[in-house]
Amino acid sequence: MKNSLKALISLSVVVLLIIIVVIYTMVSATQTLVNTTGTAEQVADKRITDAKILADKKIVDAKILADKKISEAKAIEIKKISEAKAIEIKKISDEKAVETKKMIDEKSQSDQSNKIEYKSYSNKKFLYSIKYPNNLKIENSTSNGNVIQSDDGKVSLQIYGSNNAVGDTSDSVYNKAIKDINMYYKAHSGDWFVISYFEGDQIVYQKKVVGKASNNTFIFKFPANEKDKYNKVVDTLEKSFKTPSTDKSH
Repeated sequence: MKNSLKALISLSVVVLLIIIVVIYTMVSATQTLVNTTGTAEQVADKRITDAKILADKKIVDAKILADKKISEAKAIEIKKISEAKAIEIKKISDEKAVETKKMIDEKSQSDQSNKIEYKSYSNKKFLYSIKYPNNLKIENSTSNGNVIQSDDGKVSLQIYGSNNAVGDTSDSVYNKAIKDINMYYKAHSGDWFVISYFEGDQIVYQKKVVGKASNNTFIFKFPANEKDKYNKVVDTLEKSFKTPSTDKSH
């Protein structure tokens, strides 16, 4: 009986020791786990922190990507604007070049149209001579002179000589010429005089050389609105009008 009780007590002690060992082992393992991974709250905080770090990284990456896209879009837009501006500048430059060429061509054509060539005319009877625009054609020719005019009749040159049978002087002829006409311009010196006046929409320019025995005259008519052009012609007529034989009858 005593032996059985001792055996039972011994067995109980062993079992108790085993239970104590198992409980100690479990407590140690739990403590180790706690020490290793922390509490549930700590684990949750760590996960939140990790998630925040990851989210921040994604936000930074997304911002970098967005900035890159925006930068690329801006670069493309700037390039398009630059190209469009270059095209516009070229277009304006081309238009200016065309306009300039047009103006130059028009001026050249105008200069060509205003450039007048001259022919020489000499009268065999009265021996005077003059240069006249070659775009004028002889319409009426006599031994005393010619009537030369343009195809439309707006420009004409009458040149003629006459004998001074009554002994007129340049003064008497000049005074008679200006008596009844409102002169636009007049000049008188020695044996010659010039008068100029309006006749409708035309300007009449007349020069007469009065000699002892004969007179030489030219009368040039041209449109008043082309005065600048034909003033040059008048200069040429003036300079080229030679009257070397007014002291003789013809």
